[in-house]
Amino acid sequence: MHLSKHAMPVCLALLAAAGMLAAAEPTEESRLLAACQTLLQVPLSAPDLRVLADFARTTEQAPDLRSRAMAAYAAAVLLQGNTNTFARAQQVHRTTFPDDAALLPLTAEQYTAACADCGGGGRRAGTACPACLGRGHIFKLSPLVHTHYTALLEDIAARCRDNADFAARFLEASRETRDDARIERLHAITNQFARRPNLAPALALLDDGLAKRAARQLAQEEREARQRAEREAAALRTLAEGPDRARAIRALRDHLAVHPNEPAALDLQALLEELVAKQERQRLLRNVWTALAVLLGLLAAVPVLRFLLVRQHVRKVGPLPGMDRIDKTAFTDPLSLTAEDSRARVKRKTARIPPPDSTGSTD
Repeated sequence: MHLSKHAMPVCLALLAAAGMLAAAEPTEESRLLAACQTLLQVPLSAPDLRVLADFARTTEQAPDLRSRAMAAYAAAVLLQGNTNTFARAQQVHRTTFPDDAALLPLTAEQYTAACADCGGGGRRAGTACPACLGRGHIFKLSPLVHTHYTALLEDIAARCRDNADFAARFLEASRETRDDARIERLHAITNQFARRPNLAPALALLDDGLAKRAARQLAQEEREARQRAEREAAALRTLAEGPDRARAIRALRDHLAVHPNEPAALDLQALLEELVAKQERQRLLRNVWTALAVLLGLLAAVPVLRFLLVRQHVRKVGPLPGMDRIDKTAFTDPLSLTAEDSRARVKRKTARIPPPDSTGSTD
């Protein structure tokens, strides 16, 4: 079974939430909290001190609580006057938790005092002082020991309550089905518990939620961009079908210059090339018609120019050769005669017109 890179942090976070829920139930940590609350009221309650000792020995528990439980138990031993046991417990604590030596800073100065009988020398009248048994000091607790013990118990109780609160809130956030609400809850948890050592599951779940939200927003932006590109492409196709072809070509070129890699770029490029080809054919056709119109105009202007520029030769009309020697008195216009005169003239007065000779003269 393979998990995606986003599913893995979620699974780890859910497992951590389950563990925190178990910690929030009446288990070791909850019993530790109850013991600390009792010891704050009854500082040397034996059953509750055993809870501290058992918790400190359990390696499965949180190291910070184990270290504090061991330090509190050692302080309780000192309150009971067991200085040797306290010294051994202090040494074990420093060995087990070397970074937490400050949790148990008590020294002999806080639980011993110079013997008043021997003046701290350990001997009186040549023999060992019976009051201090020759040690020169007696057991005397400083108020700082009880104060430090109480502070340790309060710190342990606060950490237990903090763990329970964190576990409950983290479990609630991990069960939230709304992404934005889960992210908001996780932000609040990681800000409030920023110094927790086991904050990694919450941070992993928060990072996963942020990544999913970013991916969702990116998908939404891509979808909106795709829809916007489709609307713009449809508007450009509508413009290309209109009468203003030059405007459509300019709009297509501007759009492709800004969006060269959009899905509809190939279709729009083909549409642009088609419009450019149509415009070129229209230009060529317009040039042909212009040339034809010029040619027809020239053909129509040639006769006019010829009439205006070329001078015409006028033919003179005159009498035929020899007509000036005809006896006009012997010739009567037949159109001026009546029918009767014409018949009479044919019978009595017909005269022939002599034909012209070879030189053009008559007899």
